[in-house]
Amino acid sequence: MSFRPSTAPPIQDMPPPGGYKKVNSLKMSDRLQRFAADFLDFGRYLPSRGPKGWQLWLGSATLIAYGYYQIGATNTAKIQQKMQERKVRYALAPLLQAEADREYMERELVALLKERDLMKDVKDEQGRAWEAGASPFWGGQWMPRRIGHFMRHHG
Repeated sequence: MSFRPSTAPPIQDMPPPGGYKKVNSLKMSDRLQRFAADFLDFGRYLPSRGPKGWQLWLGSATLIAYGYYQIGATNTAKIQQKMQERKVRYALAPLLQAEADREYMERELVALLKERDLMKDVKDEQGRAWEAGASPFWGGQWMPRRIGHFMRHHG
């Protein structure tokens, strides 16, 4: 809930009528004034309040340069690790391919045996018996069967 602003004029603090009393300044000799000024200027005897601007800039630039150096070193290490992993994979590739080929041949044999069993009574247009594994489509180049074919007939 809000209140309506007052229509009365604002109240402002003012000096008392006739003004404030004057401050009584001590009248000292010039020599005493210089001594007091030096004594009261105690800030010049304190150490500086933090590093200078150029020191901050130099420190920041040094930290940034070191950070970029670390990024580069990390990237180099990652690249070396990745290359080592690739070399291991490349060395294992023939072994893995041979294993995949062996599994393919096993699946192909199972598929051919199932096809021969299913199509044993089927004859083609010329009256010849069905040949298992022969494709009605021949493009002049051998192509392996689709992987999905083996997944459907596996078992």
